Amino acid sequence: MAAPKGNKFAVGNPGTRKTFETVEELQAAIDVYFEECDSRYIEVYDKQSKTVKEISKPVPYTIEGLCLVLGVGRETLLNYEKQPGYEDYFDTIKEAKLKIQKNKVERGLDGESSAPVTIFDLKNNHGYKDKSEHDHTVKLSLVDAIKQANEPNE
Repeated sequence: MAAPKGNKFAVGNPGTRKTFETVEELQAAIDVYFEECDSRYIEVYDKQSKTVKEISKPVPYTIEGLCLVLGVGRETLLNYEKQPGYEDYFDTIKEAKLKIQKNKVERGLDGESSAPVTIFDLKNNHGYKDKSEHDHTVKLSLVDAIKQANEPNE
């Protein structure tokens, strides 16, 4: 029998309050993270060390950065994405993670990040896989095929 709602052992509630009580509260915190990343500017200097101008240089999006701003660990973020009792939050977390993944792919393709680092990250954090196919068929000579065809079946 399942624990009654409100019980500290109910599904999706291991005895502690959720960090974000509503999806809207979670989405607002996620928006803060992406806005902070996108609002970074760096100063570009000339040879005399005088600032020539400021240019936009967004911070790369990361799961770890998102967790820091949300004030949660990676496991908590996974709970909000997959665990029973958190169903209302699934789409919000998946959308944020997809935005992070898109940023990583685009930065890798634009040459803004190291290809090996991008590949490693995508394979280990976003489910990408190296796919290699192997042909395991055995090629028989015509003589071998005839011999096998003429052997009695047991």
